Amino acid sequence: MPQALKLYAAETDDMEILSAALEGLITSPGEIGFLKKRRAFTVVGSRFKWEDASPRAALKGWTRIRTGVYFGDILKVRSSGISRSNSTEVMELLNITTSPGEDGTAEFLLNFAGGGTICLEAECINVTLTDSGEPWPTDKRPEHPDSEKTD
Repeated sequence: MPQALKLYAAETDDMEILSAALEGLITSPGEIGFLKKRRAFTVVGSRFKWEDASPRAALKGWTRIRTGVYFGDILKVRSSGISRSNSTEVMELLNITTSPGEDGTAEFLLNFAGGGTICLEAECINVTLTDSGEPWPTDKRPEHPDSEKTD
């Protein structure tokens, strides 16, 4: 039985690992929330299990699992290219970029396929990824065109 993943990020290097694990996360605006008084931002979705996606595993099939991501100590949230009126619109996370500030602050950019972006300004890096439930099979592996390819 594959283990559920639980990752905690407190530094920029940790965020690179967390971002890689979340590449291809399928979510929707209705599964994203900001609790301003608690300074918490959350994303729930179905995560492609990259840790089980070796060439050998591809013969057995790939899997996805429900995943929650918690961003703590959030000061401000901005977004562009994301519909607030369609809570069920399918969104695919491409990556999370992290820019540390000089005083321990951080800015996270959640970049989605199709150009949508959510920008989080945080007091510090305090992010947790937690898988939940059992994985299920999928025949689709996330792939995105390489912008640096030349013909």
